[in-house]
Formats: sequence, C-alpha cells, structure tokens
Amino acid sequence: MIISNFINEIENTIKIKIQKNTDFGINYKTKEKIKFNGVKITMIGPTSEMTSEITLEEAIQLHKCLGEYLKN
Repeated sequence: MIISNFINEIENTIKIKIQKNTDFGINYKTKEKIKFNGVKITMIGPTSEMTSEITLEEAIQLHKCLGEYLKN
C-alpha cells in the first residue's frame, strides 16, 4: 500500500491511498465473470471521498496519460 498526505493548492489536507485489489468484472462481449488483479485508489479530502477500483491495465494507462498531461 502507498499513502500520500499533502496540502493541495487551496490549502486543504488530502490523503491518497493506493493498494492492490482483487475483484471480479464482467466481460462486455462474452458476459463471462472474470477475476482480476487491480488497483484500488482512494482520495480523501476535508469534504469529500472518492474510491475507484480499476484493472491493472487501466492503472498503467492512467499513469501513462497523467505523465503525458503533466509534462506540459
């Protein structure tokens, strides 16, 4: 598990937690239920909380896209 605590641009305390996750998803085409290893991402702020469970490939692509976006 990785945890990051920081103060954002508007001076709010934010916590990001990233951890391994095993879950089940449904294949859109075959309707088959498939177990997969993924990533659970949680962001907690003073007035909100967001949790997203994504596949490992989705996490890899999100990392790639954020890297490109933040370069500019």
